[in-house]
Amino acid sequence: MPRPTLADIAARLGISKMSVSRALRGERHVSADLRERVMQAVSEMGYRPDPEIAKLMTHMRRSKRVASPITLAFVWAERDEEQIKTSSWSQELVRGAHERAEHLGYRLEEFHLKARGMTARRLSGILEARGIPGFILSPLISRSRGHVSMLWEKFSSVLIGLGYARPALNRVHHHHFFGMMTALRMLKKQGFRRIGFYNASTIDERMYRAWSASFLAHHPLPLAQAAELMCLKREISRTDFQSWLKSAKPEVVIEGGHQLTNWFPPGGKVKHVTLGWRADHAGVAGVDQQAAVLGGAAVDLLVAQHQQNERGIPAYPKIVMTEGVWRPARS
Repeated sequence: MPRPTLADIAARLGISKMSVSRALRGERHVSADLRERVMQAVSEMGYRPDPEIAKLMTHMRRSKRVASPITLAFVWAERDEEQIKTSSWSQELVRGAHERAEHLGYRLEEFHLKARGMTARRLSGILEARGIPGFILSPLISRSRGHVSMLWEKFSSVLIGLGYARPALNRVHHHHFFGMMTALRMLKKQGFRRIGFYNASTIDERMYRAWSASFLAHHPLPLAQAAELMCLKREISRTDFQSWLKSAKPEVVIEGGHQLTNWFPPGGKVKHVTLGWRADHAGVAGVDQQAAVLGGAAVDLLVAQHQQNERGIPAYPKIVMTEGVWRPARS
């Protein structure tokens, strides 16, 4: 039996083939009633898009976007403009997103939920009125166990980062398990055995304990000894850290960011490694999470949803992970 075509659907409904195509792409000016009729006919007739034709049409649409590219949104959920300017990680993240969007023929515009008078509902209205079909949501820290109230059904969306925020969305994040494994392998090659891990427990919990699990799985010492070299606490402090150093006696300490930088005792006997390497702290070796790659991956996932007319909360959320790279310390 031949595959149903757009023309077959159009003939059944008594509308033009272009109207069917626009309804399937979710264009704004198509009425909800017509879109529902088209989707019902698609389901009943077993229509499936031809992947080769879809690829050709995507190329043609990208060519047309040179003059007026479709705008996608990058929504900063928790950081204001000043905080973003002073964070090299945030700058790299959004730079990678802008560059990837431009490469794919789109335009990316930034919005801030912390702006005066802004709410998730108000921002949803602004995006809809502007004809922006989808957005990337920046990492959620304080809301990692909370709820974000965008009008999800109207947009394609991607969340950057992990955590227990609801609803469950398509998301991209750094491969934290692989990052810790990379750090341990590099330190073992350098001859270290007593490798410690000191960090706030809330951060590890937000990534589903990927760091602690990888630390125990890949540590050069037996599990019981490795566990003694790991210290995760809800609240960390300089005093507690230095007390732990004296009792655990690690040769090198891994941490998630750069909070411990000034907490080490003088003399440099204990080495310092970070799982969040930054160019502005290049004196500390560690894993570069490659924020620009992460931002680009978020755009890829969002564009794929837009081109396939996928909106709203996904029934089966996708998770895309990107790998980091090891950066040696620079003097």
